[in-house]
Parts: sequence; C-alpha cells; structure tokens
Amino acid sequence: MVDFTILENFQFVVTSHDLELTEREIMPMTSAMSAMRSLALNRNRNRNRNRNRNRNRNRNRNRNRADPFGQADSAILEPWEERARLYALRDEWMDLPVPLPPSLPELRAHALDLLKKQALLSLPQHVGRRDEILVEAELELSRYLRPFGIETHGGYDATISLMLTVMALTDEIGLYYKARWNVPRPNQVEPRLRNFLAAPAHASYPSNHAFQSFALAFVMSRVIPEHPGSGQLFLSARRIAENREWAGVHYACDTAAGHALARMILPVLEKVLQKNMLAAQAEWM
Repeated sequence: MVDFTILENFQFVVTSHDLELTEREIMPMTSAMSAMRSLALNRNRNRNRNRNRNRNRNRNRNRNRADPFGQADSAILEPWEERARLYALRDEWMDLPVPLPPSLPELRAHALDLLKKQALLSLPQHVGRRDEILVEAELELSRYLRPFGIETHGGYDATISLMLTVMALTDEIGLYYKARWNVPRPNQVEPRLRNFLAAPAHASYPSNHAFQSFALAFVMSRVIPEHPGSGQLFLSARRIAENREWAGVHYACDTAAGHALARMILPVLEKVLQKNMLAAQAEWM
C-alpha cells in the first residue's frame, strides 16, 4: 500500500527544469482542508444513508408484492401453474377487441385535461389524493383488502393469494397489450406536463393499474358476490385508476381501455383460477 503521509511533510515545487520535492513546515490544518474533509465525510454519510434507504425501500416493495402483512404465511410463490394454464388459453386473450388507442392529436387533447388535474393536485384540499397516489404506486394490497374488512385480519390466505395471482397474471397480459400499440406517455406529447410520479418506461395504453384493479374487482365479485365489499371494490378500482391520471402518467382513455380489457379477460381468468377462486370462497362460508 502506498504511504501518502509524506505529502504532509513535503511539497512539490515547480522549477524551470523539473519538479522538486522539498520539506515544508508542518502547519495546522487549514479551514479549507477541514471543510474538504467534512464534505467528504458528509458525502460518505449521505451515500450510506441513501444506500440504506434504497435497501429498505426495496425490502418493503418486495414485501408488499408477495406479503402485504409482512407475514410469511400470506406470501405466494411464482404462480407457474396458473401461468401455464393462461398460456394454454392464449388464443382466448391475445386478440381481444380492445378499442384502438386515440390518434396523436387526440392524445394531445387528452393531455390538456391532465394539465388541469396537475394544477388542482397542488392545492391543499388534494393532499389526501397525493398520499393515495404515492401508496398506490406499487399496487400494494391494502386498498383492495379494505372494502372486505380484512386489511389487518388473518385467516384469509387463499383470498390474498388469489389477489396476488390475479395481479401477477394481469400485469403480464397488460404489458402484452401495451407493446401492441406502444402509445407514448402523456408527458411525451405534452411537454408542459410535470408528472407527480415518474412515468414508467413502458407504453401508456392501456393503464395496467386500471386493468389490474378492475380485473381483481371482477374476480372478487364472482368469488363473494353477496359481500358489500365486492361492489365497493369497483369504486376503489376506479379511484386507483383515476389517481394515475391525476399523477400525470395516464390518459383517461388508458383508464377506459384498462376497464374494458378487465371485463373481457374475466372469462379467461375464471378458467385459469378456478381452483384458486374456490379456495378463496371457502374462507368466506
């Protein structure tokens, strides 16, 4: 290892012919050097703080996706059996008659509505919506469990597993339809738009938040149709989908297309998830 302490007692002096290493008088640390060392320490401290924050954020994100309560017994494994059944039925869902996306001029008109929502979102009376948008960004399950009164209750593992499986399958289906049309995000067609959330890297149409939320509502309405929470879940799905518009990452047409796709995909999900739905239904009897 190179010892750099020599630089504390010697200095390089530029001469007309060369660099000379000469001894210098040891002086106390200057305020500039002290500031530089303090800055370096602060950078390292901030770097470690950011690293820990990102580690905790990733840990919480993974917990929300697989285990909404932080309990091992409510987590699910990769639903490979359900995915296999889904792809065995791909001819029934890969070419559904989802409405075509609007033209580019029409998208610009849709984006003007988002500019109005952007201005309103900054007002104090919409602080609650801002909080909702941040919570819903990761599609964690609390908003979907709350209508049924089981947000903080155990004993509903099959129901939670069903919800997570619906989310996993519809995420893949939604990305398939997004890639088909490759519609630009609102801030790509309206430069004045400043998103409340960072726009995801994939295409805009249809909205996966809308698609997944409404698909879950349709599935649960078949599992426990008599439960009042089944109807309330549709209202929650609508709110979650519209919050994505307020956040500036989706047009209203994305929301409508997500709802349409969810309605069309329900017969396929009933075939793929028949066993899962029966297991969830048994928890409510």
